[in-house]
Amino acid sequence: MADSSSSTSSGPGLGDLLGLLGGSNPLSGISKSIAQFQKGVSQFLESVEKFNDTMDQLNGVATRLNGMLDTVEAPVKAFVPQLTRTIRAADSLVEQLSGPVEKIGPTLTRFAETLSSPVLMSLAALRGGNLRPQPEPVAADPDPAPAPAKSTTSKKAPVKKAAPRKVPSKPAPVKKVATKNPAR
Repeated sequence: MADSSSSTSSGPGLGDLLGLLGGSNPLSGISKSIAQFQKGVSQFLESVEKFNDTMDQLNGVATRLNGMLDTVEAPVKAFVPQLTRTIRAADSLVEQLSGPVEKIGPTLTRFAETLSSPVLMSLAALRGGNLRPQPEPVAADPDPAPAPAKSTTSKKAPVKKAAPRKVPSKPAPVKKVATKNPAR
């Protein structure tokens, strides 16, 4: 019975044995390693939880994108063939118009040159039009000759310019309209 009473009473245990060793406990390094391991495991579990949260958010984004693609996909599929047909039609229209445009191009250039000619501009100015003749561009001389010295002995009278001649406009003749009185 002595054996059974010793098992129920608290006797010296492993902790007491390690306590007797004091500061030179060989297992103290192991306990620090175990504490660090436990800390690493808890940090790993936190990282796994954050990763799970991130994956849940990515799943939500993917779901939203799929919904948006489902909404947009049908109109885009219908639009692409129409866009292709429009581009083909525009290309054929450009090909059809390029020939006539190239043929009329020189004629339009000559017409523009005619409209901007000094003769036509001066004619329009005589008629009282708003168009003013453009002065001809003067080529710049790279080495202009010095101006001759003016003599102070002879002075010329200033030349008066003739005023532009105005053509009087004739009033339009007034037409008399005969009115008939109805017979009584």
